[in-house]
Amino acid sequence: MTVSSSLQGGSAAGARSGAAALVSRINPLIIAILVLYVLIAIVNPRFLELFNQMNILRQAAVYMVLAVGMTFVISSKGIDLSVGSSLGVCACVMGALVDAGVPVPLGIAAGLLLGTAIGMANGLMITILKVNPLIVTLGMLVTLRGAVHYGMQSNSVVRLPESWVFLGQGFIGPVPMPAIISLSMALIGYWLLNHTRFGRRTIAVGSNEDACRLMGIPVDRHKVAVYGFQGLCVGVAAALLVGRLNSASPDMGLLYELHIIAAVVLGGTALYGGIGTMAGTVLGVLTIGIVENGMVLIGADFHIQRVLVGLLLIAAVAYQEFRRGRMDRMAVAADREAADRDAVEREAARGGSG
Repeated sequence: MTVSSSLQGGSAAGARSGAAALVSRINPLIIAILVLYVLIAIVNPRFLELFNQMNILRQAAVYMVLAVGMTFVISSKGIDLSVGSSLGVCACVMGALVDAGVPVPLGIAAGLLLGTAIGMANGLMITILKVNPLIVTLGMLVTLRGAVHYGMQSNSVVRLPESWVFLGQGFIGPVPMPAIISLSMALIGYWLLNHTRFGRRTIAVGSNEDACRLMGIPVDRHKVAVYGFQGLCVGVAAALLVGRLNSASPDMGLLYELHIIAAVVLGGTALYGGIGTMAGTVLGVLTIGIVENGMVLIGADFHIQRVLVGLLLIAAVAYQEFRRGRMDRMAVAADREAADRDAVEREAARGGSG
């Protein structure tokens, strides 16, 4: 074999390995979204119309904002099942205040503060009472939903000011206002998670809480802050939803928590904590939004959409567990290989000295 042929073979192998590495770094959801676009467009070409694409972004906006906060919660090895009920409470409080004559900015600000307070209350109960996050937030889910129905007497607030409705129904150019706000929140979440101490601590707490305590990180205080940030996202989502529907109802946000958790986990954030990806969360929300939109266009029953979302959640968790088990097995194999190599080196050293 000549030198030139060897070089050509090496460069070809390097190109193949580089291409393989590039493919492995691509989020599988990107491929899934492309496949969905092709399949749905074949069935109904109206799917590709600009109006429909903007409609997908508008409908996914509320879920997107909630999922930003949930990414931090799950990355810290927590869970929040109360986001839907919290959204209903914040929406009704905002709506009732504005309906009573409070200026829209103050009414929305009150909802943001209330959402943050509810989130921090969840965090305090988890850290002070040492109760599992699943139980605390499940209890809050029921408590808050009952409280908002009692407070509103199951009535709704309707016909809100146009300035508020613009947040949920307005456009800047061809882009819906909710899409602009939700993507802005996603960018803020990306920056917080990847470029701030808050994000690094969130991942660290989710990875190994005991080690964080030994390092002097105020774990409990950080958890309260994480749940508080989730509550702030709930307030923003509530403002968007009220504006989009031009009403505030006690049933707002019903079952949103399962939708949000499915999107976050589908995007790659690990339910067992320590791994979080904001880009993956955005893709997860968009994937579910595209599936739901496509189901509507092909005339599928609404309940089938729920079935698909549930199946996506199960599949995402199963895939995570498969990857986790595979990584654990690879780590064990690497440790054994290193131990065997050390043993061989020690044996060789003793033989040489003898």
